[in-house]
Amino acid sequence: MNKLNDYKLKNLVPANISADEKVKSICAALENKLHEINRQADLILLLPRLDELTEIIIDELAWQYHIDFYDANYSLGKKRELVRMAIATHKRKGTPAAVEDVCTTVFQSAKVVEWFEYGADPYHFRVQMIREALTDITVIEKLMDTVQQTKNTRSWCDGLFFYREISGSIYTGLLQTVHKNINILPARLIIRDLVGAPYFYASNYIHRKVVISQCQTGAATI
Repeated sequence: MNKLNDYKLKNLVPANISADEKVKSICAALENKLHEINRQADLILLLPRLDELTEIIIDELAWQYHIDFYDANYSLGKKRELVRMAIATHKRKGTPAAVEDVCTTVFQSAKVVEWFEYGADPYHFRVQMIREALTDITVIEKLMDTVQQTKNTRSWCDGLFFYREISGSIYTGLLQTVHKNINILPARLIIRDLVGAPYFYASNYIHRKVVISQCQTGAATI
């Protein structure tokens, strides 16, 4: 296959005028313009060259393709991904897959779960298993707006559910107590056997009676 850069106009000119200087000059001037057009022709192919386009062009493409969930503060890589999937998203609008594609563009771990998977009412769904950190509440608001625009009219979104893992350590311990009971009671009286010898005694009581009487003669008698 011949390439435009390899073409020489002077080789296409009929032989009877190919030696004319004016014709040679015209051919040289036209070749420069054709080569310049050839170099700029690649600019027409935008989507295959998303990774090469500047952020300004990406922003314009986002407007052109009417990307529902788009923020100028997104990283350039995320913007390119939104533009890249814009056409496919519009084709599948109203399906769970389209909602999930939009959500995973912002939160890569997001997953759309339909009503029969978690026991809800028919035509309900929710977006769960979002593991990424939430930097701004406006992200949720914009994502919910996009979900409302992407889902079909009859479906209802029950909300966004974030998944968080909390790590920690559990410590167990054993407490052992030792105690002693000390009972203080009154002293016990010990009745011992009494051992002894019996003693018997007797006494005699002797007294004398003295009667003093007065005799007629005045003499005392005993």
